[in-house]
Amino acid sequence: MNNESKNKAAAKKTDIIVIATATAKPDKEKEMEQALNDVAAPTRQQPGSVEFSLFRSKGNPAVIVGLERWSSEADHDKHLQGDHVKKLFAAMTDLLATPPVIDTYTIINEI
Repeated sequence: MNNESKNKAAAKKTDIIVIATATAKPDKEKEMEQALNDVAAPTRQQPGSVEFSLFRSKGNPAVIVGLERWSSEADHDKHLQGDHVKKLFAAMTDLLATPPVIDTYTIINEI
């Protein structure tokens, strides 16, 4: 069983969900997508990472939404200190049209 499968099997109602929405500057959509894809694998390998997925808006291709699921707030906080995340934040300075919208949720009901 790989790390991602183990993490999904360990998912529980006490996990936290982070949803981040980023809008690229005109003509920066591909660069933003690449910057986000570059952090996907290292993020998925981190302790406490249950899920990391990226989605592009059908209505606005400049918008990408990231969905993260973490075993705990502490695991997510540690993730934010990682070198790959610091590199992403630095790259996003030149790519974002507006500041990202990042919300954290707790689970109240799921299958």
